[in-house]
Amino acid sequence: MPYIWSFKMQKRYFYTGFIFTTFMLTLYIVNNGVAIAHRGHDGPKKVFMEEGEALKTMMPEGGKIIKRKEILKKWKYNETLKKWGYSPEEGVYTYFISKDKEGKLLGILFIRSIEYKHGEIELAIGYDSNGYTKDIKILSCPAKYVTDITENIITNGFLENFLHLKTDNIIAKSKEYDKEPEDSIQSLIVKEIKGSAILIKIFQGL
Repeated sequence: MPYIWSFKMQKRYFYTGFIFTTFMLTLYIVNNGVAIAHRGHDGPKKVFMEEGEALKTMMPEGGKIIKRKEILKKWKYNETLKKWGYSPEEGVYTYFISKDKEGKLLGILFIRSIEYKHGEIELAIGYDSNGYTKDIKILSCPAKYVTDITENIITNGFLENFLHLKTDNIIAKSKEYDKEPEDSIQSLIVKEIKGSAILIKIFQGL
């Protein structure tokens, strides 16, 4: 009897282990297949400026650059939604600040990823210590959309429309693009610039 019981238990454990291993292997293959398919769909990327170069050229010289992570909590989200009719999503936001030796704020830089069609656009938005936009640049985009983004955003002065504006003015100016299709490149970039202005008002009070 002990031998029979042991054999049955071994057989049971074998089948349980086999089923579990098969399940985990299937899950691994599916997940990796999706990731590979996504990378293939996204395609090569055109880099106009590396993040390190953006930090060097879009932030004030001589300051200490600090990477900040702040949480946009539910109550803040509701407050901004009520005040401006729009709020960035809840969650953790990462941005960079520059400070002098005395700890005085010199500048702020947001680097944001924007989902566009089947890829991502990286947008950098630089502010001075008073909350005015100092510089806005496209850092990268899917290579297949380079012509579209270059002609409609980079070389036609579109980004310059939002330069040297304070956060309140950016929020107001963004309303000029409310009639743009939501999935247009102009609308997506304006939404991100507006979002950065709101976040600066929340996190830095500018």
